[in-house]
Amino acid sequence: MTPNSQVTAFRLKLTPRQRELLLTHLWVNADNTYDDVEEHGDRPVDYSAGFWMILDRLPEQTWHLPAWWRRQLARAFDDLALDLEAGRLPHPRCVAEEAALVIAVAGAQAAMMDRQYDDQVAALPETTGDQDWQAATNALIGTPHLAWTMTPGDCPEWLGDLPPSTSWFDPFDGAETRSPARGFRR
Repeated sequence: MTPNSQVTAFRLKLTPRQRELLLTHLWVNADNTYDDVEEHGDRPVDYSAGFWMILDRLPEQTWHLPAWWRRQLARAFDDLALDLEAGRLPHPRCVAEEAALVIAVAGAQAAMMDRQYDDQVAALPETTGDQDWQAATNALIGTPHLAWTMTPGDCPEWLGDLPPSTSWFDPFDGAETRSPARGFRR
């Protein structure tokens, strides 16, 4: 174990149930975002225009953004899921990944509270930290670049001023950049 991994392990260790639920919600949210793009394209989020899966959970200031921006958001969910699958904690590397993580945590937390999960999660050992999503979110995000509040089991309520949408995919200072050649899953 390297010194950095010792620090990470000290700061946060997702419980097995949290890890599995978060992974599931990251993948599902990526799929749902791609579905939103396929169904709605560049149309602004508008409830009179039909049902939205994920894009209506973002700050309202993003609701007018084009399909290419939305596809990058879907990839942000995928990137975080791939981090977890590779055994790494999904620390956001840009604003879009931070928003994606907050939305995925909200869904995972709701599933945990309502016991709405599959047999694979149910078979994992229950631990005292399973319900502590606030500590998990705080440790994964570190210094937030977005402001939100979240009632347990609800979608986040976005607060304050947002960074410009053109900067949402720019890596945070000191963050490792993701390969630009990774493409899109869909």
